[in-house]
Amino acid sequence: MTRIPVDHWLLALRTVLAVWLALYLSLRLDLYQPAWALLAVMIVTLQPVMFTGGTPPIGIIIGRSIARLFGTLFGAIVGLVLIALFGQQPMLYLLFAGAWLAFCLYWVMLEQDEHLGYVMMLSGYTATLVSLTAIGTGVDDIWSVAQGRFSETALGIGCGLLMHVVIAPRFGSRALPTALSGFLSKAATEALASLEMPRPRTTRDAELKSLLQAYQQFEKLRGLTRLETRRLSHFIPALDRFASDSLALITAVRELETALDYLRACDDGEIWLNRLREQAIPLLKAIENEPDGQPSERLLLADFEWDEAAVPARSRARAELVRQRLGEVMGLLQHGRRLRHALNDPASSRIKSLPRERRSRSTHNEHFVARYNAFRVFIGFELLGQFWIHSGWHSGYLAMMLLGVFTMLFAKAPNPAAVVYQFMWGTIAAVLLGGVLLFLIMPMISGFWLLAIAIGIPVAIGTLMTPHPRWSLIGLAGAITLMTLLNLHSTYNFAPTSYINGGLASILGTIVTMIVYSLLRQRSAGERLQTLMASYWRGLSRLMRERSLPNRARLESRLYDRLGRLVTLGGSDRALREAVDLHAMALCVWRIRRLRDSLGDHRAGIEAWLADIGTRLVARERHDPDNWRRLADEGILWVERLYDETRLPIASIGEMAMLSHLMRSAPGIELESGGQANDAETNATKGAPRHAG
Repeated sequence: MTRIPVDHWLLALRTVLAVWLALYLSLRLDLYQPAWALLAVMIVTLQPVMFTGGTPPIGIIIGRSIARLFGTLFGAIVGLVLIALFGQQPMLYLLFAGAWLAFCLYWVMLEQDEHLGYVMMLSGYTATLVSLTAIGTGVDDIWSVAQGRFSETALGIGCGLLMHVVIAPRFGSRALPTALSGFLSKAATEALASLEMPRPRTTRDAELKSLLQAYQQFEKLRGLTRLETRRLSHFIPALDRFASDSLALITAVRELETALDYLRACDDGEIWLNRLREQAIPLLKAIENEPDGQPSERLLLADFEWDEAAVPARSRARAELVRQRLGEVMGLLQHGRRLRHALNDPASSRIKSLPRERRSRSTHNEHFVARYNAFRVFIGFELLGQFWIHSGWHSGYLAMMLLGVFTMLFAKAPNPAAVVYQFMWGTIAAVLLGGVLLFLIMPMISGFWLLAIAIGIPVAIGTLMTPHPRWSLIGLAGAITLMTLLNLHSTYNFAPTSYINGGLASILGTIVTMIVYSLLRQRSAGERLQTLMASYWRGLSRLMRERSLPNRARLESRLYDRLGRLVTLGGSDRALREAVDLHAMALCVWRIRRLRDSLGDHRAGIEAWLADIGTRLVARERHDPDNWRRLADEGILWVERLYDETRLPIASIGEMAMLSHLMRSAPGIELESGGQANDAETNATKGAPRHAG
């Protein structure tokens, strides 16, 4: 028998007490529909549990609570407007209510800020909840419905938040310094291992994935700082800045390995590498062993002193390339160490030296995915609405409500039909349990405490189920549907026909949502990967051909945004390596073009060569490994020619050599060809509830 952890019992205690408090205050204040307050408690408390597998940090609860409050307010206002304009015109109401749902979902799919996206999600389906409830119970009562929806949601949010603050609160931001230390130590370890000796590619790929996981842990906790504590509030710009630098650090570590391979191929490569080791290893070991230690002045690697007549140009170019990449890694590590040390002492004067401004961001948006999701929610809402209107089924508005809620909640899930399928079983169980409560238990209840116990038992059961991936959606669906079906605002009356109609409508709404997701299937992971890669190649082609260069910070922001998506969709260690190589190649092209004025007479030829590569990429010649090898050979020919040009800066030659090395590995072929093979596995494994919503 599986033992239930203490954390899950505490979660159930918080939820039940919050439900009881919301129920008591709703009944005491004679609010419009007490079940809405209970529903707000359940969603605010339990929905984050699906992603954390236990009690979520208080920052997640606060963020969701605030977003839910504003989303409910905006949605209630839109619901009032919809009824005021189209309350007597059902066909126009369906058209505009469906359009509002589609618009909000389109925004949710594109919005990078989790809380703003949650506001739009709530605005979308709250508008339909308010307006459909008014249609089902009487349009003249629309103001009471809108006011009741907002006030009772606010009450439920407050009760749920209070219990999470009072009873054993979890502060995720307290683990932020440890997560940052782990990431810095891991990055320093990778740099040291690269300097020590060559490693097999499989080992490199596995360690790169481990480094990315350490970054993701830091990034997850970083988002909690602005919500959980004022102690770290003045660190937010610096943390946001280092979030971008962290991804740059991962790419720099990968480029350092490539540059080292290139230098070790020279006969005298170890001589120059030893000089770099002498300078870098002491600091790297200090960061590895004590990432939160006292930061020192920034260490700048000394320029090489060599006799140009005695040292081959090839060795000089490759050694200088390693020096630049190693310097970039060490600079980013030292930046992170200063930030980590400052977290130990928020009153330190060193805080003044940390960045005060966030970097500008430029994200990659999958507009097709957003448009397609908006289209299918609109189609599903309109078709079910036509059935409701032409059938004259009074309880059909409940099915419309659940369709709106489920299409908004699970649109981002890789396999939303599988998620809704689990929700359907929870809905059926809630309908059966609700019937038992209403017709067998409620008639024998007298007094608040008996009512509280009758409601608290199923709430506790649903809460204990939610942390388990296999049962989470069933538990949450059962709790939500049960709160929707209980008429706690009215005295008990025996009306089984009305209850059966409402229960069937709830089940129908869930089934229709599942059918919509099954018939109008989203692009698979492999297809999305190919679209994302095509967008990357178009951007790289523009970078190679256009005269003006983009701002580096914005370029890196978009590249790293794509990197996260490529890693998520690609899945394998090799896919991660290719994704990092692709972004390293784009940055390498940017550096070459930034140094174009120093290329002298070769500038026109090199820029024409890069423009020709950009044209071939758009022409889909990128899928041929032989073509990549030819491009790499052309790059090496340019490098060999530039070695004899003593007037050229050695950095330009090194960047050309790095680009050639990256092209020889044919980056992106595995990502584009492997995506289709991974579709079946993705659809089978990513329908899990932790990826929903």
